[in-house]
Amino acid sequence: MSGKQSIVFIAAGAMMLSVWMMRRESKKKSTSRKKKDQKQRDRQVDIVSKKAAEIAMRAKSKEEETEVTEQEESNYKSEWSEHLPGHILREQYKERRRKEKLPMLAMKSQMYDNITMFCPEGRQLSQISSKKAKWYVQKQLATWIGEDNKAIKLTFEPKARSDEGDYGRSLKQNICIACGDGEKYQMRFYIVPHVYRTLFPKRYKTHMSHDVVLLCADCHLKMGTAANNRMNEIEDEFNPQQRFATNQRQYKVRSAALALLNWRHKIPEQKISVHEATVRQYLTEEKTPIPENDLLTNETLQRIIDVDYRIENPNYIPGPVLVVNSIVNDQEKMADFIRSWRRFFVNTIHPRFLPDGWSIEYAVACDEKPTA
Repeated sequence: MSGKQSIVFIAAGAMMLSVWMMRRESKKKSTSRKKKDQKQRDRQVDIVSKKAAEIAMRAKSKEEETEVTEQEESNYKSEWSEHLPGHILREQYKERRRKEKLPMLAMKSQMYDNITMFCPEGRQLSQISSKKAKWYVQKQLATWIGEDNKAIKLTFEPKARSDEGDYGRSLKQNICIACGDGEKYQMRFYIVPHVYRTLFPKRYKTHMSHDVVLLCADCHLKMGTAANNRMNEIEDEFNPQQRFATNQRQYKVRSAALALLNWRHKIPEQKISVHEATVRQYLTEEKTPIPENDLLTNETLQRIIDVDYRIENPNYIPGPVLVVNSIVNDQEKMADFIRSWRRFFVNTIHPRFLPDGWSIEYAVACDEKPTA
């Protein structure tokens, strides 16, 4: 090998070594960079994990704090309610009981089915319930119209027909006619109180759905309370007698027995002696005395409590009977009475969703021509 060739060979080897060294260095740097990147990613994951753990701990702590706060609030309310006056506690109890009974008192199905009834000529007569429509069909007095069974057509000519715009022909929505709510518990409401309506002659209550409307539970309570107050005002004008008189002596003895049976541990000794003396004197008068050294047993006290202290009045006439008897023989008074309740209903609850055709001046009897 000549000197020139040797130099070329050495230069090529040096170049190859240099390239290898450069690649090795680059590989080291790449590996180092990857390790750094991995460490950085691991560090970020650790940071995120720690933050997530902190958030979870704070959430758990907040939840526990909320539970403690709710428990403290419940305890506070319980302690606070113990110091409320008795009449407020009774009202709270009544409200709880009312809400518990709502599912039982509310309607289980819709009030209005809106089945349209047509005469043989095809003229609309009225809106009726599904039950009544099925009765007509089963008796072969009508046939269904359409596949959805939302209308029937009579097979006979009816004796009477409603005028145009009659309340009976209008569609009724299954919502509270006062506030429009259709989700809450819904209840029938008698605009003329049911205690009066049941005493009316048949012509004033048969086929007269005009004065039976749909209200939600809240509006029903509001309107019912107002109606009861007005009933009391009306009946007070007739000075009705009390149904029961109170036997004051028996009432006093019963109160003493109740106190001894239920609240002896809270009553001062002096008061206990007074109550026991009252009870013992009563037992002596009833010829069932108890020796002075013997204790009054719970059975004896309960027997005294169970004795009725009320005396029924044989001449008692219920207020609704007095009211209806004063108007039942006068058609004009009956009409004024019914329409006064309609007017009172509108002025009290201010209904915004009354069905078309509903009116204070609407007919008050089934054989009376409807008026708008």
